[in-house]
Amino acid sequence: MEASSAGSKQESGKTDYQLLLIAGLKKEIEMAHKLDPEQLAAEIRRIGFYCQLCGKCCRRAFGDNRVAVIPSEIERIREYTGLSKLEVAGPFMPEAPIRNENQEDEENHPEPSFRQLEENEEQLSPESLESLQECIDSEGRIHAFGWILRRKKNGDCIFLEKDTHRCRIYPVRPMLCSTYPFYIEGLRLHTCECEGLGYPISIEDSRKLAEDLLMRYISELRDTLAMYEKFVDFRRDKKGLEIAKTSLENRTCTCIVHDSLGSTEIIC
Repeated sequence: MEASSAGSKQESGKTDYQLLLIAGLKKEIEMAHKLDPEQLAAEIRRIGFYCQLCGKCCRRAFGDNRVAVIPSEIERIREYTGLSKLEVAGPFMPEAPIRNENQEDEENHPEPSFRQLEENEEQLSPESLESLQECIDSEGRIHAFGWILRRKKNGDCIFLEKDTHRCRIYPVRPMLCSTYPFYIEGLRLHTCECEGLGYPISIEDSRKLAEDLLMRYISELRDTLAMYEKFVDFRRDKKGLEIAKTSLENRTCTCIVHDSLGSTEIIC
């Protein structure tokens, strides 16, 4: 999305690059509908999977555990938990290095309730703004493309129970979580690192997983397409980064999150 500022403008207000992305997504959605769920299920059975209930996929210490969520998923979690939209999800930002002291702090404090989660979340640091420079506009606002589930100071998902490593929103967990460690990209099945891979999976479970994967793939493509179609590029200059740093030093910053519904301005 950062590169969308380059290239000539069309009558639609989109750059050549944006129009190319939109056309590519439309074609990929068309091809995704032609994928055979039975063939996908057979491939899943060949790989094999059985969840080990270790919770490692939800914990930052074991890798990038960011969970991208689309607006409809945020709404389901919001209704289930009674939390607000911004208590459930935050701006999708580049991954920051894990801080060991946050892990120690988390271990020394009791499990927070849903309403205490905000006080235990990870925070954006002034140093991390350098990597976000292309996403900062001339007014110092940070632009993000999509949402992720909120995380604790140690980077673990806020909905992960500390002692049992069980999910507190399991019935309404995001599609990314319910289909992990599998995902489809470029019309091909891929896997993430997971200790549950290689174990036998039943025909019934593989078919259900294949159906869920296809639904997730097409839903995410459609959501991204809608975001690209609604996105309006912003002006950047050197002052924007300095304004953002000053704001963050004063323990506040403004983010604009772009998604399939448009854009939302929030105070981080």
